[in-house]
Amino acid sequence: MKRKMLAAREDLVNQLLDIAKRKNVKLYGMVNDALEWIIKAEDMGLSPEEVVGLSEIVKTAKDAGFIPVVESLWYDVVGKIFRVDRSWAMKKWYECGQWYGKYYSVKFPQDPLSAFKRDICSLVWNVSEFNILEKEDGNEVLVRCVSPKSPLSYLTLFSAFLEGIFDLLGYKCTKKDVSKGIIRLVFKREREE
Repeated sequence: MKRKMLAAREDLVNQLLDIAKRKNVKLYGMVNDALEWIIKAEDMGLSPEEVVGLSEIVKTAKDAGFIPVVESLWYDVVGKIFRVDRSWAMKKWYECGQWYGKYYSVKFPQDPLSAFKRDICSLVWNVSEFNILEKEDGNEVLVRCVSPKSPLSYLTLFSAFLEGIFDLLGYKCTKKDVSKGIIRLVFKREREE
């Protein structure tokens, strides 16, 4: 196969050379692999930046303990638990939310809310719309979730999960509307003593 020369920034080439040396592979092979992945991403309708961003989200989810589950099975199991012991289920989802609030506070101490917002919007595949909107002063946050396929039992528990997270991040739920297909929560930052 014929070869063609490509120009690249020297600092990037040096970094690639270091990686190739560490991995004991040839730079030629690494560059061809990278170009093939860029072409494959383009064929999928994604930019390389989107592919890397999605990979980061999946890695973060995996590190945080998320697992993929079949949607219909998930809803059936959640619905049954909700009917059998609603208060226990609400408590567990709230406590789990608090754990994730703590996780984000420790992992992203500078701005845990922004990190959570970045990740959660990509992880809730079962919803058609998920927004976390902060007021300019940062003292109020609106969470809105639209999920027409989700049963009320799941949305009720998911709202408890969100309350747990925001509680740990220093926000108190002041308005709560959970109905078939929709969650709307308003949180206010609690005064620090």
